[in-house]
Amino acid sequence: MRVELGETPQDRYRHWLHPVCAWAALVLPLLVTLWRASTGTQWRDDMAIVRGLGLVPLGGEGTVSSVVMQLFALLPLGGRLLRASLASALALAVAARLVYALAVRLLDENAWTPRLTPLLAFAAALTTTLSPTWQLEGTIAGGATLAACLVLLGVMLRPDGRVGDARVWLGYGAFIAITSLESHAAGAALLVAIAVQVGVLGETPPRRNVGLLAAGALVTAALCLVPLAVRPFAERSWVHLGFGLSATDISAVDTAAQRPGALASWFREIGMIAVALAAVGGVWGVVRGRTRWLAAPLVALVLADVCFPASRAGVLASDPLASVRLLAVAGLGIGAALGVHTLAVGLGRAKIPFAQPAAALLVVFDFTLVLMTGEDSSYVADRRSQNAAEVWTDEALSALPNRSLILVRSQAVAWRLWAARVVRGERPDLVVVPLPLLDKGSVATSLLTMEPNLAPLIREMSLAGKPNEYSLSVLSDTRPLYVELDPSWDRRLVDHMIPKQLWVAFAPHAVGRSDRVAGRKHGRRAFERVLSAASTPTHQDSATLAVLGARAEEQAFALAALGDRGAVGEILADIKRIDPASPFASELEARMKKHRRGRVDVSGLLE
Repeated sequence: MRVELGETPQDRYRHWLHPVCAWAALVLPLLVTLWRASTGTQWRDDMAIVRGLGLVPLGGEGTVSSVVMQLFALLPLGGRLLRASLASALALAVAARLVYALAVRLLDENAWTPRLTPLLAFAAALTTTLSPTWQLEGTIAGGATLAACLVLLGVMLRPDGRVGDARVWLGYGAFIAITSLESHAAGAALLVAIAVQVGVLGETPPRRNVGLLAAGALVTAALCLVPLAVRPFAERSWVHLGFGLSATDISAVDTAAQRPGALASWFREIGMIAVALAAVGGVWGVVRGRTRWLAAPLVALVLADVCFPASRAGVLASDPLASVRLLAVAGLGIGAALGVHTLAVGLGRAKIPFAQPAAALLVVFDFTLVLMTGEDSSYVADRRSQNAAEVWTDEALSALPNRSLILVRSQAVAWRLWAARVVRGERPDLVVVPLPLLDKGSVATSLLTMEPNLAPLIREMSLAGKPNEYSLSVLSDTRPLYVELDPSWDRRLVDHMIPKQLWVAFAPHAVGRSDRVAGRKHGRRAFERVLSAASTPTHQDSATLAVLGARAEEQAFALAALGDRGAVGEILADIKRIDPASPFASELEARMKKHRRGRVDVSGLLE
């Protein structure tokens, strides 16, 4: 491979590789992502499905993705969920093309190499969009790829400060508002990137243009928020959660997510060598005047991920900062391309033997890193075989009698049951009562219209923050009642509980050990089926295992408090199959050994 140097601007031309690589950067990630796209719901996309397909107003985010998902729902192909997933896959493909275009601009400013530039830009696009994080978001409905795509497009479309056309500034302000209403974090990232680029170039727009920009943003935001204000009054608005709820409210519930450091996450995403090359490219791009205007905002996006790291461990809910991680990976991919380009150009100019073959080998090595990244993502992002969430939903819903009422304290479980209703119309007879959301919007009012006997429970939740024996007994007399156990509840409530298939039933009166034994036997088949689907040789579904383990811990907690030690031992064995190092199982075993008879002290076991 030969590196061409020294051409003047008049001599510049686009090599035939440029259009080929540009189209490949769009088509190849799209095909890979569509092949891996989810045909069944996942825990992390439940909230987006309820918001986009159910048209439920949620916190002023997801505006663009909801519209796109509704449009794609009209396509006559595949299932409804697969059509909703197309939005994320197409956004990932467009983002790959934008990464390619940004890389071409940056490499052209670095040195004019008509054959080398499209190849390295193509490698940057693949490194970015085939990475595990991009694939995880691109293969589910309502992923963060659309928000990241809007930010990359905003960086490319930023108008020159000297432009005086009012329509340009009004339009760009509207674009910023749309990006912010899709994801607040993405809107903030776009503003940071624009501010850094304007500061580097010294193109501060006049006050008139800034005013037009703000006016366009405010008017567009007001128009986009009108449906959120009027939707709750529609006849078929089955739930209204208000404006205060967003992904931020549920990102940390259900599982204790360990937030990895940004550097460790980058190493997992694109590899240590690619990160090192990106560091070289980033430093060179900022130091050099010709490339600083484009390298500086990319470096700012990477630093934003350092300051506000997204978490890959949030397995039950989508991370509201996922778009920041996607943009950081994009910046690193472009930076790695700039680093390889700089080294290759330096070798081409060096008066040493075998400089040109060394430059060619460096480019080939860059593509081997791309292949490694794509292979790593295939193990975690291939949704075709990840059906454990669907298995859990089938078993959980099939176990419930007609007209059951479910009290859930886990918002993720509420979203899962609602998503099943939106996508497949499952179990419309059930009433799902999300205890943490009773103060959101008009949830309490809507629930009272479906079940008037919820009034004592809603009153107790408003006054004391937890139910009492009377409120739950009234409900269980009216409907079959199932609950997610809260350790803060009164111990007298435990006497009413019967562990059953993936749930804990609540009886109107205290029950004996024989009733609990019969309930546990019916739940074994469901537990084994879900565990088998979540623990396959090729994939461990952490989200489903977390929910399955949490339910087993609740049952063990209740049975230990009642002194049913034999049943507790069986459940602890199941918990260890899910997590051999479970601290809950170890602590409960220690307490049972300390006091070998009677009820076990379970205080502090569940949080």
